[in-house]
Amino acid sequence: MALTPIWDGQTAPTPSPRDLSKNAGATVAAGMGKDGYIYAMRALGTNEPGWDLLGGTWTTEWRTHTRYYEMLRYGRSGVDNLGIVDGLGTYRTIASDATTQVNGAVDLRLGPNFNAADIDPVTGVMYLADFQSGGSLTALYRIDVTQTPPKYLSTLTLSTPIPGAQSGDFAIDATGQFAYGVAKASGTFGNSTSYRIDLATGAVTSLTGNLGIIPFGAAARLANGQMAFYNTVSTQLMTLPGGTLGAAQTTANSNSSDGAACLPKFQAQLTCTPTALVDADNNVSTCSVTLDQPAPAGGVVVALTPPAGSTRYTTTCGSSITVAAGSTTAQCTIVATPNLVPGDGDVSAAIALPVPDPLADYELGALTSASVLVQNDDLPTVTMACSPGTLLDSANQVSTCTIASNAPAPAGGLSVALTPPAGSGRYTSTCGSSVLIAEGASSATCTITATPNTTPGDGDVTAALGLAAPAGGYQLGTPNAASVLIANDDNVAALPVLSLSCTPSTLADAENQVATCQVTLSTPAGPGGISVALVPPAASDRYTTTCASPLVVPAGATTASCTVTAVPNTLVGDGNVQAVLSLVAGGGYDLGTAQAVVTITDNDGAKPVPALGSFGTALLTAGLGAFGAFSRRRPRKNSR
Repeated sequence: MALTPIWDGQTAPTPSPRDLSKNAGATVAAGMGKDGYIYAMRALGTNEPGWDLLGGTWTTEWRTHTRYYEMLRYGRSGVDNLGIVDGLGTYRTIASDATTQVNGAVDLRLGPNFNAADIDPVTGVMYLADFQSGGSLTALYRIDVTQTPPKYLSTLTLSTPIPGAQSGDFAIDATGQFAYGVAKASGTFGNSTSYRIDLATGAVTSLTGNLGIIPFGAAARLANGQMAFYNTVSTQLMTLPGGTLGAAQTTANSNSSDGAACLPKFQAQLTCTPTALVDADNNVSTCSVTLDQPAPAGGVVVALTPPAGSTRYTTTCGSSITVAAGSTTAQCTIVATPNLVPGDGDVSAAIALPVPDPLADYELGALTSASVLVQNDDLPTVTMACSPGTLLDSANQVSTCTIASNAPAPAGGLSVALTPPAGSGRYTSTCGSSVLIAEGASSATCTITATPNTTPGDGDVTAALGLAAPAGGYQLGTPNAASVLIANDDNVAALPVLSLSCTPSTLADAENQVATCQVTLSTPAGPGGISVALVPPAASDRYTTTCASPLVVPAGATTASCTVTAVPNTLVGDGNVQAVLSLVAGGGYDLGTAQAVVTITDNDGAKPVPALGSFGTALLTAGLGAFGAFSRRRPRKNSR
């Protein structure tokens, strides 16, 4: 096992003004934070400079002692003293003044050191303990290390003391559910027992005993999920969940130790988008170095192998790139150098992530290299257009599609790839999968021809075609696609119009009173005739009718008829009635006049006394006069 020092006791800032030591302090209780720093509670050694008594005596000035409550933060560049953990410990700011006392969860002004800690990999909360003589074997203190100064959160009270007199460290599993440790019984030959603490409930479970008499001062979770325990001379791996220890692995000796899990290394990957440019303005590829999780404070520096120098492009990609704290991505660019030089070919700008240093914070992912092709775009530009854009499905309807180059075709001509129109019964085409622009020419043509038909209602179709992606020798311009509409010009024949009439429209309730009702088409009925739906007159005792639904207009005819006949009667005062006949919309015709009415009138009125005309009156007068004259001329009888 190789050891790499990250700090060797050099001077570091400390917020304790009465601390006579010049360095940040030592520690035996630490854990790896989610930001990549090691957070540790300060520990005091036997030879460490003491507390400034300000002319007083230790008898009273110990009340101001705070060094046991200070949190240290270790990083690659050294160590910082983050200050007194807010709310953790009890102390006074003025030894003789009880009103200046700051209360905390524990009073360790006289020691001993906190000797066990780890950080929950899920929540980022530190669990801190003082598992030794003079400390508490039944308490874990929860600390928020993300604040400055750090802050005490709560105390987890254990269900039972740990199974021994001391436990130099413990390690929390990857789920943040359990802490595992090895506790040693008191005395030189006291044996050790592994244990597990449920971090949700505080339940303590003893696992395996007889694990040796040498105390384990350091514990750490490994990347593979196993737990490693160090006992000043060797390292042993714990098997979970049983808590047994494997064979001892020789490790550098130390008379004091602590352990912390290492964060999994970041995985770095490299991509460039787009991967092809042309040597024209505003052609830029963005190369991104991406980590699989946000970078910690200070960021992550990732080494690069930048593209080789070239006059065909410039780049901002150097020998390294920094992913900023909290970010997952850093970017640099490759920019094509514009030029108008024909035939200068294509070049590639290659960029890669080299194998990182073993101490780097990252390892390589699957994508470690990229290549950006800078293409020569000084090629003939080919376009396409079809005219006219609309044809009818009649004879001699042809659209000519022109494939044009902005430069004459070279020797052997220029073959241009096409995406031809789909097959259809509505048109034919000479446009295939390619067309050849002859040497020296600047265009070629093909055609789309409408297929004539007289089918009404067959709709419109579109013949779409375009220039396919070139294999080389030219580039696509605009427009590079076209479509020709083949429109239906065969209109659907109009339906005949159907009208209704009844003649005469008035009948008397007497003999031989008949109205003929006739339906009339505007054009002769086709084969099979036309069946006309109608609503016949309502039933009545005043008339009869032959009108019923349907009424059929025979093939080739334009009319069909039925009758309404008045029922004769001599009933005086029975009034008038109406026979109403209506057409109903149906297939094969449109409606014109859709209703007719026949009125049956009452003709049985009261009979008047006959009157003499003037001639009759004269005759009567003459007759009466003659009678009077005859009476006067009659002779009287003689009285003799």
